[in-house]
Amino acid sequence: MDLTEVIEAYLVESDELLREMEVILLRTDTTLPTDEDLNAIFRAVHTIKGTAGMFGFEATVSFAHVVENLLDDLRSHTIQFQSHLTEILLKAKDHLLYLVLNETKGKIPQEKLNLGDRILDEMKPFLSANVSQIPQKIQMSSDIQDQTNLKNPNKTNDFSPDSNVNGIQSYLISFRPNQNVFSHGLDPISFIGYLKKIGTIISLKTIDQFLPEGKEYDPENNYLGFEINFSSEKDLESVQKVFNFIEEDSFLHIYPPGFTIEDLVDLSNQLPEEEIFLGNLWKEIQILNENSLLEYLEEIKSRKTGIPSASSSTTQTDMGIPNSSSEITEQNKESLKSSTIKVDSKRIDNLINRVGELVVSCANMNQLIGDADDPNLQESSLVVMRLLNEVREISLKLRMVPIGESFQKYSRIVRDLGKELHKDIRLITEGNETELDRNIVEKLGDPLTHLVRNACDHGLELPEERQKKGKPKQGTIRLNAYHEAGSVVIEVSDDGNGISKEKVWKKGIEKGIVYGELPDSDEEVYKLLFHPGFSTASQITNVSGRGVGLDVVYQNIESLRGSITVKSIPSKGSVFILRLPLTLAIIEGFLVAVGKSHFIIPMEMVLECLHFSDDHKTESNQFFALRGNLIPFLRLKDYYPCDSRSDISRENIVIVRNGEKKAGIVVEELLGEYQTVIKPMGSVFRHVKGVSGSSILGDGNVALIIDVPSLFERTVTIENQKLFSHRG
Repeated sequence: MDLTEVIEAYLVESDELLREMEVILLRTDTTLPTDEDLNAIFRAVHTIKGTAGMFGFEATVSFAHVVENLLDDLRSHTIQFQSHLTEILLKAKDHLLYLVLNETKGKIPQEKLNLGDRILDEMKPFLSANVSQIPQKIQMSSDIQDQTNLKNPNKTNDFSPDSNVNGIQSYLISFRPNQNVFSHGLDPISFIGYLKKIGTIISLKTIDQFLPEGKEYDPENNYLGFEINFSSEKDLESVQKVFNFIEEDSFLHIYPPGFTIEDLVDLSNQLPEEEIFLGNLWKEIQILNENSLLEYLEEIKSRKTGIPSASSSTTQTDMGIPNSSSEITEQNKESLKSSTIKVDSKRIDNLINRVGELVVSCANMNQLIGDADDPNLQESSLVVMRLLNEVREISLKLRMVPIGESFQKYSRIVRDLGKELHKDIRLITEGNETELDRNIVEKLGDPLTHLVRNACDHGLELPEERQKKGKPKQGTIRLNAYHEAGSVVIEVSDDGNGISKEKVWKKGIEKGIVYGELPDSDEEVYKLLFHPGFSTASQITNVSGRGVGLDVVYQNIESLRGSITVKSIPSKGSVFILRLPLTLAIIEGFLVAVGKSHFIIPMEMVLECLHFSDDHKTESNQFFALRGNLIPFLRLKDYYPCDSRSDISRENIVIVRNGEKKAGIVVEELLGEYQTVIKPMGSVFRHVKGVSGSSILGDGNVALIIDVPSLFERTVTIENQKLFSHRG
C-alpha cells in the first residue's frame, strides 16, 4: 500500500497544529493561557502523537507522550502554569516539528534524540508526582493491554462488575466514533482510557455487529461502538470534557445518574442498533436488571402500538437512583461538515498553466476571427473570452492565501532575537487578511526574515538608550500589508534609530562604490544598503554585520518582479516598502511595439498614453511636459535592438507609475490591453536588466515583459556613469 499521500497529509496537519501551538504559547509571554488555550495545545500534541503512532514513528510518539503528560496536568490544573514553561514548551514544539519532518525520512540521529531528552529533563520539575515517565516500549505495550481489556472486560478488575464503588451512581455513555475517525489522528481507545482518571469503568461492551468481512474490511476505518457503565463523583460537565476533542467525529450521548426507562427508549431510537439488542446489552453491562429490562421492552411496545404500558413512565432504573428533575442536556449534535477541501498545490499550478495556455490560444483565435466578416462568429468569440476570463480569475484565486499566515512566524523570531539582543521588542502585524499568490508568499520568507532581523539589530536601540531619547522602553516593529494599484505592498517598519545618510554615503566611498558629495536624493543613498557586502555595523554579531542580507533581499524581490524602497527619519525610525505583483502566472499587460518588436508593460503601472510630438525628440531634453509637470522619459529603441519599420513615423509615450514616481516610455505603436502568460527567461538572459519575462503572442511572436522599476534604475545608472565620465 502506498502511504505517500497519507504521510503528506500527516506532515501538513502536524505543521498546522504546531504553528497554532506556537501562536498560543507566544501569547503566554504577556497573559496566562486560558483553559481553551491549554486544551488546544494538548489537542495538537495528542493528535500528532496518535497519528505518529499509526505509522510507527516511535521517536515522535515517545517525546510527545511526556509533553502530553505535562499539558494534561496543566489543563486539569494539577499544576499551575509558570512563565518558564513557555520557553520549555516552545523548545518542545521545535523538537516535535523536527521529529515530524525527519522521522518520515528515516531514523533520527542520536544527537537529536539526546536533545529531546534534555528538553524532557527540563520538564521533570513541573510534572506532578503521579505522572509516570514510562519508557516508550513499555507504554506501547500498556496501550495494547488497554485495548485488550476493552475487548474482553471480564479479564481485568477495571471493567469487572464487582469493581463498582458503593454509594456512587452510574453514568451511561453511548459512544459511536465515526468510520473515518482514524484519518483525523484520533484514537477512541485513548479517550475511553482517560475516563479511568476521573472515575471507574464498571462495565464496557464493544459493539462489533457492523464489522464487515472479507474484502469489504478496511483496516484504516473504524467499525466499532461502545456502551459504558461509568461510575464517578465528577459532574456531567467533567465527564463530557473527556470527549471534547472527539465529539465532532462521533455520536456521543452521556446520561448522568437519574435517567429513566423512557430516556433509554429515546436513546435506542437514535442509535443504529435494534432496540431489543440494546436492551440486552444494557442488562449485560448492569444498567438494567431483569425487572427494568421488562419495563424497557413494554415501553417500546407501548410506543409502537399506542397502548400505555403498565409501568410508570417515570420509573427509575433499579440501581438505587432517586427521582431527579434535572434536565438532561442533549449531546446528539450533528457534526458541522467543513466547506473546504485540501488540494495538492501542484494540481492548482497545473490548472493555472493550462488556463494560461488557453489565454494564448484564445488570443490567437480572436485575431483570426477578427479578420473574418462573420458577426455570429465574433459574438461567440466574445462569449468564450468572457467565460475564459472568469475561469482565469477563479483559478488565480485558488492560489491566493492570506499574508497573515506568513506573518505569524515572525513573532517567534522577534521574541528570540529580543532575548538574545537584550531588547524589549513588540511585533505588530496589520493587513493579515491581504491575499497574495502562494508562490510569492513562499519566496517572501527569506527577504522578510532578513528585514525583521535587521530591524531588531540595527534599527531598534537598547531599552536604556530609548529611555534617554524619551522613547518607550519597548521598541516596536510593524508588518503591514495592503493592496495598491493592482499590487501588494508590504511595509516593514520600526521606531528605532533610523538610517544616517551621511554614514551610509561615507561607507560607500570607503568601499569605492561611490564618490563625490552627498546627493540630495535619499533613494540614491539608500540604494547602497542593497549593494553586496555593504554593512554599516561597527562589529560582527550572530545576527548581522557581515554585509550579507539586504543584497539577498533585493535579489529575491527583483526575481518576484517586485521593487523595494526605503524611507527613514533619523531617531524616528525606518520603513522598507516592498511592492509585489498579485500573481506570477498571468499578467494583465499593455501591448506596445517598437519597429518589429513587441513589449508588454504591466497594466497596473500604466496611467495614460499620449502622442509624443517632435518637440521632445532632441537628445538633450529627457523630460516630457505633462500638465505643468516635467516627467523623465526614455525610448525603448535606445535600450533594446529593434528592427525599424519604414511605415511608422509617429511616436507615443506611455506614462507609467512605480510607487509614488512617474515616468514615460516612448514607443511607436499602442496595441491595447493584453492578457498573457508569463514565461520565464532562460539562464542566458537571467541577468538582463529591465526585462522580467517573456510571452508568446497569438500570432506566435515573442513579446518581452518590461520590468519598469529595473529599467528606470538601469537608466539612472547609465546617466550617472555619463555624468561622472564627463566630470572626469
